[in-house]
Amino acid sequence: MLIPQEKISEIINASDIVEVISEVVLLKKSGRNYFGLCPFHSEKSPSFSVSPEKQIFHCFGCSAGGNVFSFLMRHHGISFPEAVKMAAARYNIVVEMGSVDPERKRRIALKEELLRLNTAVMKHYKVLLTDSPGAQGARNYLRDRGITPETIDTFSLGYAEDRWDDMVRFFRHLKLGRNLAEQSGLVLERASDRGGKKGYYDRFRNRIVFPIVDTNMQVAGFGGRVMDDSMPKYLNSPETPVYSKGQILYGLHLAKQYCRQVDCVYIVEGYFDFLSLFQNGIKNTVASLGTALTVDHVRRLKGFATRAVLVFDSDNAGINAAKRCVSTFAAEGVDVRILVLPKGHDPDSFVNSEGADAFKRAADQAMSVMDFLTDTAMKKHGSSVEGRIAVLEEMKLPLARIEDSAARSLYVRGLAEQLGIDESAVLERVRNVVSTQGGGQPVSLPGNGDLSDPDDSGETLESYRREEQMLAMIIQHPEVGREALNQGVLDHFYCERFRRIGRIVAEQDGNEGMMAADLMAAMADDQDRQLVASLAMMDGGLEGDVLEKAVFLMKRIVKVRVKTENTLANQIRRAEQGGDSRLPFELLKKRQKEIRKLHGYE
Repeated sequence: MLIPQEKISEIINASDIVEVISEVVLLKKSGRNYFGLCPFHSEKSPSFSVSPEKQIFHCFGCSAGGNVFSFLMRHHGISFPEAVKMAAARYNIVVEMGSVDPERKRRIALKEELLRLNTAVMKHYKVLLTDSPGAQGARNYLRDRGITPETIDTFSLGYAEDRWDDMVRFFRHLKLGRNLAEQSGLVLERASDRGGKKGYYDRFRNRIVFPIVDTNMQVAGFGGRVMDDSMPKYLNSPETPVYSKGQILYGLHLAKQYCRQVDCVYIVEGYFDFLSLFQNGIKNTVASLGTALTVDHVRRLKGFATRAVLVFDSDNAGINAAKRCVSTFAAEGVDVRILVLPKGHDPDSFVNSEGADAFKRAADQAMSVMDFLTDTAMKKHGSSVEGRIAVLEEMKLPLARIEDSAARSLYVRGLAEQLGIDESAVLERVRNVVSTQGGGQPVSLPGNGDLSDPDDSGETLESYRREEQMLAMIIQHPEVGREALNQGVLDHFYCERFRRIGRIVAEQDGNEGMMAADLMAAMADDQDRQLVASLAMMDGGLEGDVLEKAVFLMKRIVKVRVKTENTLANQIRRAEQGGDSRLPFELLKKRQKEIRKLHGYE
């Protein structure tokens, strides 16, 4: 084990899974548990459940589940040891690392070193902006853009010197190894000198530098902006072991609390758009850093707000960026609106010239997705006969993707009126898309295959159901686990996976309140953790005298297994002796092999 089991249990006992998950998922209490929209798959109705009593989570939609470590691993894309260390740091618990696979140890150490390095680099750039004579132009530029000293300090803005080797020298001063320097993304390799020795030069030069901080308050990367018309205007860190542009949104680390307060988030494209809105009191704002919004971005945002307003530039590039994003929000069940600012304005210029109140009034009038798409299509194609037909062609797919049939009907009627086309003609185009592409039909999500009935055999399904309920009892009630071991009932399970997990569970020492959470750390893989979480959340048949019910169920499981095996053995024996012409020997052997394979014996 990388981390002693005793230390893992200590961290689980100290953790509050509701508190941890609430930072990224909007949870509402219902009965004994909390529910919210799952951050791991698309859904519009909450199926993600968190149990404060058992300290576990489970999604009834996609089957994701586990303890606090499982959530941190999945949400942040980190390993188990990293998740343990993250939770331990939160509760001021010291974790001593034991022996570990060298490659995993190397990856963990690299991430920790990069995060420490990024913090040091942020401080270096910040000092340069404040003190360097060469940064006077940068200081004047920020002042002219209306960025206050308080905002500069809050977001630790910095300056990259107008030279090729400032960061190279800084790394030498830190005695930084070449591998770490290259992995940081802050320096680039140049052609070797005559002696064949590697050389490096700075990625950021003569730019305002924006540290990119993740929701764990760690510096993951950097962005830089020129102060003239040089290209590229913006430059961001490349993908590194600690920075992924498809997962991080600028400013979310500070904006998330304000997004929750008003249940709405404004999404802009650039750093200055974000800073201007934030310092004008519109703090429920994030920036996409010029990249297309991804599913991961949207899933992170819906943990803090159920409504989103896209505030992109009013030029064609901004409108096209908004059009690319709307389907992602719709697929994730987020109510998204589009604010198209007056021509010639971006969020930065608009809020600085018109004020925060004017921005909020404009945001209140933000268009729905369908209105926005219709408006842009009509402006693009015009009102001629050919233009209206082109608008209809462009709108038929978005209309077909609307799952609510009543809403779709209303939008079809509205588009028909705007285009002056018979409603039936619009409806026919939409129906053609729905029938050929599935349109807005919901996509079914895979469930837990281990609990299905692969061969539609009634007895097989009943066996699975009995074993499933038995395992749920063992997980939720330690006394049932002890009785299961005494009775040897697990040896009579058909399902090998249930049998294996049942033994692990039954042999664990623990109390009822924390047992399920402790078990997660003992599971070998994520699928087992998800199964345990699912069964730990099961309620049916687990009330009243559970031990009495469990003993009755144990007897039933043993009886069915013995009877089934005896029946099969007798049938095979008769077939071999030629005494049963109704059941040919080869067919019976094949059937027995199928059953054994189904239940994990082969």
